[in-house]
Amino acid sequence: MIKLPNTLSFRLTFWYASTFLVCLVGAVLALYVYLDTIFNHRMDEDLKEDIAEFAEFLDEGGLEKVIAEIIREINSSDETEVFLRVLDQKGKVVFSTDVSEWEDLDAKTASTFQNNMTPTTPVLKTVEFPHHDYPVRMVLSQIGQDMVLLIGETLEKKEEIMELLFKVFAGMVFLGIPLSCGVGWMIARKAVSGIEEVSRAAKDIERGNLDRQVTVRAGEEEIQTLMDTFNAMAARIRGLIREMREMTDNIAHDLRSPLARIRAMSEGALAETNSAMNDRGLATETMRECDRLMHLINTTLDMAEVDAGVINGSKEPVDLSKLLTDLCELFEAVAEEKHITFKVSIDPNCRIYGIKHHLQRMVANLLDNAMKYTQSGGQVSIELSRSPHNCRLTITDTGVGIPLSDQPRVFDRFFRCEHSRSQEGCGLGLSFARSVARAHGGDITVTSESSQGSSFTSIFSIVTSAS
Repeated sequence: MIKLPNTLSFRLTFWYASTFLVCLVGAVLALYVYLDTIFNHRMDEDLKEDIAEFAEFLDEGGLEKVIAEIIREINSSDETEVFLRVLDQKGKVVFSTDVSEWEDLDAKTASTFQNNMTPTTPVLKTVEFPHHDYPVRMVLSQIGQDMVLLIGETLEKKEEIMELLFKVFAGMVFLGIPLSCGVGWMIARKAVSGIEEVSRAAKDIERGNLDRQVTVRAGEEEIQTLMDTFNAMAARIRGLIREMREMTDNIAHDLRSPLARIRAMSEGALAETNSAMNDRGLATETMRECDRLMHLINTTLDMAEVDAGVINGSKEPVDLSKLLTDLCELFEAVAEEKHITFKVSIDPNCRIYGIKHHLQRMVANLLDNAMKYTQSGGQVSIELSRSPHNCRLTITDTGVGIPLSDQPRVFDRFFRCEHSRSQEGCGLGLSFARSVARAHGGDITVTSESSQGSSFTSIFSIVTSAS
């Protein structure tokens, strides 16, 4: 068994060609039948007109004029194609053209018209004669009180025209087969060319060419959408790989520092003679560095869970107003210690769906950053405002600010601005805060100017009474 190609190009070509050929054959058949009907109708009308003319001749000049007109008619025609007979009321032949070519004409006439040999209106029948390639169209009708006229005309000319038309139409159909396949193939190739380009680009990316892009060209909207989506996906992949490489470098850097300190302390302990005091200090420093490593690892894992949607506990209504009030009480001590003015403005009854401990960590990270990078005498403010459908959380400080060049990357994992490298931390606080905000249907935006301070804003949908 021949296995047909299972490609989209082949299927599109097949269906286009099949549809085109079915429509073409249907149109040709309809036209053929229509023309055949028209020719038959025209011939019948001509025969009826002949009957009417001979009836007028009979009224004008009697039987002699009818016979004279018949002789004139037959002389201008081929006797093998036409015959005429004048009969009386009893069916006796009064006058007839040469009917030697038409065998058993009397019997054929009687059987065809079922012995109704004196119809008052024209009766038309088609009759087959032996030794004749084409049938004969016959008409029988009275042309006076005592006379009946029988006219027979072969359908040879009409059938020859129809045979010629059939050959022409058949040629059109056979010509339409390669034509429809060719046009269908061109249409299919144009339709799938964009898909094939996307496929080639995907294979290039699979082989490691991550910079591969698909050139978007004008054409079908679906193909353009596919190309745009592919390019966006490829750009996202490049961004993720870039972030992964940067994150790997940052993790290596952040892990190397505490491990180097632990090793240095261990080497120092081996060289010290006062081992009792040294062991105690070494244990303290080791625990501190281990805690720092554990915090880095735990935060990274928590972010992975939040980004993947696998967050501990199910979402439930959380009173964000109360949560912020409790956190602000804790940070008031930090602000007082650093001589920072801490302003709090919290609208009551701001309830959202969420995970309470994740929201606590998100706000704590934002407040901790604000306190950390605000100098003594500065100001940190937190505001929670409510609208009919949303609540807006804004944390503003008058600290060192974020350079404009660093703002697009401030939420990247392990990213730290130049001025923050002297501070403790691993560059995950803002990343974790944004992950939590997005997991709760919101986001975090930042506006900042160097040496002027920063403002972080997040918007959440509130729980309505109908919920």
